[in-house]
Amino acid sequence: MTRRFDCTQEDCHFSVSSDDEGEVIHMVREHAQDRHGMSVSDKDVRKGMQAA
Repeated sequence: MTRRFDCTQEDCHFSVSSDDEGEVIHMVREHAQDRHGMSVSDKDVRKGMQAA
């Protein structure tokens, strides 16, 4: 199943989707650190995922 994650930070349009949940988690964590200086857990990313 394809999973999708949309960044919730104001004025950020980052979105990622993939059939590989691990890839989505990796991309979101990398984005959060690089663009927002935030550290997020795998669990938090999973909470924000939606079926695409």
